[in-house]
Amino acid sequence: MYMNKVFNIAILAVAVFVAALFVSCSNETDTTLNSQQKSIVDYLTKSHQPRLIAEADIEYSLEEKPNFYSQWGLNLFRYVSTYYDEDRESKTQIESGDKIEIIYSAYIFSGSNPSISNLFATNDQEKIASLEAMELTPSSWWSTDVKEVTVGNDDDLLPALSRALRGCYDGDSIEVYLTFEAAFGNKYVGMVPGKSAQVWYIDIKSVTKNKK
Repeated sequence: MYMNKVFNIAILAVAVFVAALFVSCSNETDTTLNSQQKSIVDYLTKSHQPRLIAEADIEYSLEEKPNFYSQWGLNLFRYVSTYYDEDRESKTQIESGDKIEIIYSAYIFSGSNPSISNLFATNDQEKIASLEAMELTPSSWWSTDVKEVTVGNDDDLLPALSRALRGCYDGDSIEVYLTFEAAFGNKYVGMVPGKSAQVWYIDIKSVTKNKK
């Protein structure tokens, strides 16, 4: 009887500890996400050049062509710098399943304008030259060729990147901001620590429509 009571108390203590640990981790995750979401919005609306407004606020803007960012949920933000290009909508629009060729640079986002020290992948030749000038060899870490990917294929692109690319056009230049939850999550991937926010600069070089 005594041993059973001790055993039950021990099991209860472990359960309480695990529950407390889970709550602690959950609170930490929530805090990190909230901090990253705020940091991204603050950067886009205060420090980004040009300064941006939320897409939902366009109707209140006094500018004829306000620069704005789009947002999906709390973890994905997109700015299309070519949005007002005159012939943009005459070009091929991207849908799920389309193959596209892109030039990209991906950075860990720290709340300010990304620097070369935060770059973790690119096939932009200017950025590669900068890395090589620092006696680094990016070609040994990742492919430096123009990257061909299929939008919607999780093996090619993060789901959040596919979502941000859909609706864009051939020739667009976009910036995609991700909290860690929309990026690599808790995983340490290559040079990217777990729970890292990211920003991807992407130039769309070609679009090949999916033959359904």
